[in-house]
Amino acid sequence: MIAPLPAEIGREVVGRRAELRLLLSALERGKAILLLGLPGVSKTTMVRALARRLGEGDDHFVDATGDEQLTAHALVGGFDPPMVLKDGYRPEHFVPGPLTRAMRAGGVLYVEELNRAPSGALNALLTALSDRYTEVPRLGRIDARPGFTVVGAANPLDDVGTARLSRGLADRFLVLELDYQPRDEELVIVARRCGSGRAGFHAFAVDVARESRGHPDLRHGASVRGAIDFADLLSGYEIDEIDLAALRFLGCSAYAGKIRLKPNASRRACQIVHELIDTVLRRDYQGSVEVLLERAAEAPMGAPAASEDMGDSRPGEEGETTLAGGGERPADEPKRPDEIPGLSRPGGGEAGESRSVPMVDRDQPSGRGTRAPADPRDGHLGDPEAVLRAARELNLRPRTGTPHPGGASGLALHSAPWIDGREGQLDVGATIEAFVANAATLQREDYRLLVREPHVRHYVILVDHSGSMVGRKLEVAATMAAALAQLSAAGRGRYAVLAFDDELTEIKPLDEDRDVEEVVERILRLPEGRATDLGKALAAAAALAGELPEATDAILISDCMPTRGATTFAPLAHRAARIASLYICFIDEHSPAIRIFHGDRQLDLYQWWARQWVGDDRLADVRDPEEIGRLVDLLSTESTQGP
Repeated sequence: MIAPLPAEIGREVVGRRAELRLLLSALERGKAILLLGLPGVSKTTMVRALARRLGEGDDHFVDATGDEQLTAHALVGGFDPPMVLKDGYRPEHFVPGPLTRAMRAGGVLYVEELNRAPSGALNALLTALSDRYTEVPRLGRIDARPGFTVVGAANPLDDVGTARLSRGLADRFLVLELDYQPRDEELVIVARRCGSGRAGFHAFAVDVARESRGHPDLRHGASVRGAIDFADLLSGYEIDEIDLAALRFLGCSAYAGKIRLKPNASRRACQIVHELIDTVLRRDYQGSVEVLLERAAEAPMGAPAASEDMGDSRPGEEGETTLAGGGERPADEPKRPDEIPGLSRPGGGEAGESRSVPMVDRDQPSGRGTRAPADPRDGHLGDPEAVLRAARELNLRPRTGTPHPGGASGLALHSAPWIDGREGQLDVGATIEAFVANAATLQREDYRLLVREPHVRHYVILVDHSGSMVGRKLEVAATMAAALAQLSAAGRGRYAVLAFDDELTEIKPLDEDRDVEEVVERILRLPEGRATDLGKALAAAAALAGELPEATDAILISDCMPTRGATTFAPLAHRAARIASLYICFIDEHSPAIRIFHGDRQLDLYQWWARQWVGDDRLADVRDPEEIGRLVDLLSTESTQGP
């Protein structure tokens, strides 16, 4: 049995008594647990303290980093190729990976950045967690000893480079959410990390960091690491060397890299840091650097100077902060961090408030046909952060792309020479052929491995923003772009975004990296277009897709009603046919512009056109952003065929 919270862990981790007790209790019972938290909320500190509690060696604590390089083979392990050639697949030639090491030792596997790991790698955890064993080809079954479990960590603010955790995997984890700690605990953390040098500035450094977390121009503020860095920098200055300019200069260095601006912020990070410093000076130090310096000089060495609102918190016997209520955390209103893929709460909130982007009305009649009045929901505010959260819920699986050294592992296995750092199963047939061809001798380059070749897939999004396209429809395009940005960040895809009415506007080039927040906001802010030159948009997509037609998908998001240029069926069909892989996200209106009957169905004429161009298996009817999953499912289907 795990004893009550050990004193050594309490001394190492400030506060977090309830969280540590839950974590230790879960591990005692073999429960897998996922730590969710913003940067700097002690996730790593807690895990390291736990690792020391479990002891050194014997694989009681094994860690791995979840990124695009983590594979199921790397997690489980594999056979040493030279030894296999010499003696065959013998158990002693198996090199265990982090998962099998922890299972055999009855230890803990810790996966940092769990939601960045490819789904194929994470699938290796499913059987190990639920049935307590894993099967290794040519080795057999490995059973987990008592005590084995998995601890994962994820930062919910990362909106690119992450993948949605499968329902099956998420269901196997307990979730422990960690928010920023109370002010008094952060003061203790800074005092421990920074020592007694300039201890009188500790309260000021902590308050600047905490002030940043509610700033309206920031997606998230600075963690306690910013306060630690600020206090460390100040310790290198004499009191008479510190003035407002020095505070701002050092503050920018300490905090600017730890805050994240909202896409619509009009100022640079350092300008906001200067404002934060001025705000804390005005609120707690009468707006005077001299008052701050006086308090800092008066503070006893090793204890932070108390500002007027510091409260009655005090260090306990083990260096922790004694909290009211017998060591329990105060019953403040809990903050909710941004969600991570696969673990969102219906109607969930977020850390801080964001400014929404007002959308222009698009109720003007179009040049052809008669549309029904716009849905009143189309006048809502398009929130970029809501779009990013929705995109994180999508599970877009790219089909086979084109070989690219910087891409992620592809679907097809191929034989490659064995080189340092390359992992895979031994290609026995090709290696034996080389053995025979070289008269029973093998050089290093003659060993062959079966590997998945790195590849990327290209995507071209065409966004219609003509007068008949209303605000909610732009969210569909923005959400699709944000989902593709996740593939791009993971090295699995590249994407371009072209907006069109009667002219073309390049929002994101295919060969250029752009911040996803900038792309999303530019789409949401597209002005009401005058007319729709659908033919020009299709021609532009054909030109981009023509460079790599076998690895490029073009995605047209439109109501497909042309009002400029080519406006009849045949020439538009000809241009659509020039795109090898064209998908149409048909923006379904509440009433068709021109009604026709197709079998038993009543269709919009332009929807019928679109179906003739690409076929049913490449067209998704979408009315609201919530229905974009239909398009994602089509893009993820490997066996898609043309009309």
